[in-house]
Amino acid sequence: MNGSGNKNRKNDNNGKNNSNNPRPRGTAPGRGQKPAINAFLPDETPKGKPKKRGLSGGAFLALVLIVCVAIGAVSVGVYAVLHGAGEETDIFNTGTALITGVGELPSVPPIQKIPAVILGDETECQNALLVNVTTGAVIAEKNPDEIVYPASLTKIMTALVAIENIPDLESKVVIDRDMVAYIKANNASTAGLYAGEAVSALDLLYCLMLPSGADASLGLAKLAADSEKDFVKLMNNTAVRLGMENTHFTNCTGLNDINHYSTASDLYKLIYYVLKNQTIYDLFTTLTYNTSPTNFHPDGVYVVSTIKRNFDKEGLDLGYVLGGKTGYTVPAKQCMATLAKKDGEYYVLIVLGCGDGTARRASHALVTHDLWSRFLGTPGPESNSVTIG
Repeated sequence: MNGSGNKNRKNDNNGKNNSNNPRPRGTAPGRGQKPAINAFLPDETPKGKPKKRGLSGGAFLALVLIVCVAIGAVSVGVYAVLHGAGEETDIFNTGTALITGVGELPSVPPIQKIPAVILGDETECQNALLVNVTTGAVIAEKNPDEIVYPASLTKIMTALVAIENIPDLESKVVIDRDMVAYIKANNASTAGLYAGEAVSALDLLYCLMLPSGADASLGLAKLAADSEKDFVKLMNNTAVRLGMENTHFTNCTGLNDINHYSTASDLYKLIYYVLKNQTIYDLFTTLTYNTSPTNFHPDGVYVVSTIKRNFDKEGLDLGYVLGGKTGYTVPAKQCMATLAKKDGEYYVLIVLGCGDGTARRASHALVTHDLWSRFLGTPGPESNSVTIG
């Protein structure tokens, strides 16, 4: 990371998380796999006696090779046009070369439908999906394909689209009055940025992912696409590209809207993809961060991950958890996506629709901690601190 802010992935400080989201319907088509193309040249070269006239053996061989190469090139081109060889694959390959954040991630589709534990009413959430990311095995699930409101888990997509569309993460944008007014009117979560404050894209990404700042969401949308409306188009295009067939976005903050929805399975596709991007992997696994100084914050803005804050709120240890993202609106209830690592293998757990919609308790943290403890156990005395990354 080339940011000037400071990251601290160890536990400290507490705070709050407010986010906003809604419900669902609709689907988005995925794309087909890119066909493999192979071109072969003849195994043997023509032989013959030299003649007084015409081409020599060497010249004839050269001519044959040139013709074969030309025919092969034309054939590949025609095949590509007819079969869509230039398209991205369903989920994992895009036109953007991504740095590997989690080097152990497989390059094959992640969800392999093998017998999984079906969670019942004892798991107090509406939806859940626990996957061993390294092997692709689904460990446990509960209504993973039900269309629901994703709340501020939306901001994972916001971060991805921003990173893919802002060439220089040191470039700055000014938070304007309309953004601040919009956030206040909708009671959205904020990173504490002021109207007129100039903040770099990198610092906005940390203000987006850690405290779930809607002000950071709008700032990134403005910097990447000039408007939230145009930014949301990029979000939906990306959802199609990743094969998120039951997902649709109407905003970059996760605020409630009947046409803003997703599923646990679709969100897993998104998280699997972003974990292969070094920048987002760092965002996902950072627990505290201090931004660079701004014109309103000479010491920068200190932010704490809502994962840490909600675990601390209930007196829970993070255990194997490296980090993640939370979300909350009254209709969506409490949502949480976490990444964990044990014995060299990575795991993702998504829980949606936790609690009673009041956020009096950190229900998503309680459910998450219970499931991690159930399926991964708890670190022994020698593992008091979790290694991040």
